[in-house]
Amino acid sequence: MRILDLSRLLPGPFATLCLQGLGATVLKVEDPHGGDYLRHVPPTLTLDGETHGAWFAALNRGKRSVAIDLRTEAGRAHVLRLCGEADALIESFRPGVLARLGLDPAMLVERFPRLVVASLTGWGQTGPMASLPGHDLGFLALAGMFGAATPGVPRLQWGDLAAGGLVAALRVLGAVHAGRGGWLDIAMLDGLVGLQQTQFATLAAGAPADGLLTGEAPVYGVYRCADGGWVTVAALEPQFASVLAHATGGDLGRDALVRLFASRPRDAWLGELAGACVVPVLTPEEVASHPQVAARGLFCEAGLVHPPTGRVLGPVPRLGEHDGF
Repeated sequence: MRILDLSRLLPGPFATLCLQGLGATVLKVEDPHGGDYLRHVPPTLTLDGETHGAWFAALNRGKRSVAIDLRTEAGRAHVLRLCGEADALIESFRPGVLARLGLDPAMLVERFPRLVVASLTGWGQTGPMASLPGHDLGFLALAGMFGAATPGVPRLQWGDLAAGGLVAALRVLGAVHAGRGGWLDIAMLDGLVGLQQTQFATLAAGAPADGLLTGEAPVYGVYRCADGGWVTVAALEPQFASVLAHATGGDLGRDALVRLFASRPRDAWLGELAGACVVPVLTPEEVASHPQVAARGLFCEAGLVHPPTGRVLGPVPRLGEHDGF
């Protein structure tokens, strides 16, 4: 599978990274004047003697880079030639920008009937907010992802990565596999709303949106330990709850669980209460060395991680390194 990647920053490059994990070859099209902005965003990482923006390295290793100015006739002609050799094109411009550059997605799919064109945006190609700028935090807000709790800034960009990049990879893969070219309108807002199947089903049934799996039940929550660390508890099923109840003398109330976990350090509980779905809350710095993570081979030697779709290896391309393509 050959992918032409006109995107930059986070969602589009993550989508093509996921497709690499499934065996795709990705040709990254970058502006000759600096390339993808992430190339220059700190912190930096030195790999094979060259220094790169760490996020750029993580998302673009193993890809090929061609520098093309889409504002020129020669640049547009070059992209059209590449479209004739590609299975899919992924772009993340605001609605209408690619058309103004002379590469209207509707024209591309008419000229290349096999080509899948995926336009990945925050709000989608239609609707009153389609032309507005946006970032992950706003997509989460409009999708109701914060629930009734006080909103906060999550560690992970769920809209960009899961609802955007991963969904885009899945839809592109499905379209290419089916052999049907066409234009895909992929919005991070759509993905975030679509991820909430059970939450909106709960509302449709007339029940409150938040409940058992959002902290209402004491046996499904987070507790502080004697050393200041934390554990998660997910003893929902009777067989798991019974293990937890044995440790508390039968009391599964919140106060009893607070006292229980405050009596021992964090790392003691996985051995004692693994049968109750008790798991330590790791800091990011601890993840790579955890035995389960290490056994699964999730990290590369350089400290980067593989995408959820499979292993991706290879050097980070220099801007325009593969201009002969």
